[in-house]
Amino acid sequence: METSYSEETREQKLRDFLASEKLPDKVLPALNVALTHKSFSNEVRQGFDPGLDKHNQRLEFLGDSVLGLVIAHHFYASKRKTAEGGLTRLKAMTVCESALKRVADTLEIGKLLRMGKGEIATGGLTRTSNLADAMEAVIGAIFLAAGYEAAQKFVLRHFREILDNPETVEGSKDFKSSLQEILAKHHQRPEYQLVAAEGPDHDKEFTVALMIGGEKKTTGVARTRKQAEQGAAKAYLESMQRRGG
Repeated sequence: METSYSEETREQKLRDFLASEKLPDKVLPALNVALTHKSFSNEVRQGFDPGLDKHNQRLEFLGDSVLGLVIAHHFYASKRKTAEGGLTRLKAMTVCESALKRVADTLEIGKLLRMGKGEIATGGLTRTSNLADAMEAVIGAIFLAAGYEAAQKFVLRHFREILDNPETVEGSKDFKSSLQEILAKHHQRPEYQLVAAEGPDHDKEFTVALMIGGEKKTTGVARTRKQAEQGAAKAYLESMQRRGG
């Protein structure tokens, strides 16, 4: 399979990454999985523990929660006069795909990703969703192998500029949080239902419906489920503005 580096070179690059981050060698197997896309998962794996997950989706899930906790704690401690709604917005702006991709680009994560040929051929090594997912998976791998403190230090170090200036993140406006705040005043809450996920893994399209009080209001369509949810929320906010509500 085509990758940015040969397997031998890539393994050395992973070790260099650990050394530069002052992380122990025991993180290496999990880091390798974190930087393996599911399109590569059927390939023969060399030199790493075969008992680990074959691709990074589960580590992405874990890393998403770890990242959220680190960021939430940071803003809770540093923004003592900011109310819950403001903290929610700050967190959402900081953990969005654009922010994750910015950090991934800085760390050149794309060069370390292993992917199938089809995914690479369609620009997978630079696709925002892939890089954001890989960044979350890397955080999950560090947490899993080295503990929370190591993951916390990693996040605070590499997200520092974004934490200090969250408004500079492209696409940082969080329509879901804005809608949730408005609906809460009327004792309502939005729900997002996945309607469809169509297409091959390297070119999937998600359709999500916004439900309020059990009634479908709008839909969003995007390359990731998170983006589709934001699209559905944005569409409903725009419809409220047109109605003057």
